[in-house]
Amino acid sequence: MEISSTQNERIKFVKKLYRRRYRDESGFYLAEGLRLVEDLYKTSSICELYYTKRLAASERGRQLLAQIQAEQNTKVYLCTEKVFAEICDTDTDQGVLAVVKKPNPVTNWNSQLKQGVIVVVDRIRDPGNLGTIIRTALAAGVDGLWLVSGTVDPFNPKVVRGSMGAVGRIALGTMTARECLEHCRVFELKMVAAALNNAVRYYDADLSEPCALIIGNEANGVQPYLIKHSDERVFIPLANEVESLNAAAAAAILIYDVARQRQLI
Repeated sequence: MEISSTQNERIKFVKKLYRRRYRDESGFYLAEGLRLVEDLYKTSSICELYYTKRLAASERGRQLLAQIQAEQNTKVYLCTEKVFAEICDTDTDQGVLAVVKKPNPVTNWNSQLKQGVIVVVDRIRDPGNLGTIIRTALAAGVDGLWLVSGTVDPFNPKVVRGSMGAVGRIALGTMTARECLEHCRVFELKMVAAALNNAVRYYDADLSEPCALIIGNEANGVQPYLIKHSDERVFIPLANEVESLNAAAAAAILIYDVARQRQLI
């Protein structure tokens, strides 16, 4: 049966998930787009699927639909185009949206630290930047990310899209700056902060030992508290009077140099 009313209870439920408070309370988040839903299908975390007839118009869409309909624990809802437009967040949607179960929060980081590398995200506010950083961290093989209080919600729909589903495949933790410092001391991680003052070129730094790489806020960089307690500060040299790099681009350079020095990949 096709959902044709925007007042349908399932549609109201989906729309609530655009609010962080409701995502936190319910334990669900949204993922929109064919490629993203395909990736998340592999994690067995999709609880509900909403789609339009456009999805079934392509072989790829029919295959995804058949796979998900075969899952007994996944509910599937066909929507009219008008109703689907009410629940999607993109201008050119692909006719598919999933309600996904959040991964369980990591409570035992000791067992999670297999490679000895954590990326600390300090108050990144742009969803696209955070999504890209999360995907880069997953691709580089790091153990996980610690999101310092003030960072955008990793399950914000724009972060989820930017990460291409990596939010469901990598360990995430949210904590205060003080808790971050305590974790680094407990797990004997070298705190390496991206900074401009009293810093060395990143390729001159020794990043071969277990470490926590700290990426700061787009406008203000790493907060003073974490700078003060960092063991090393690194910067990326820039030519041609370029003032700065995008936070996600800078993070990618630093993450991959840590991965290179620690031979993660």
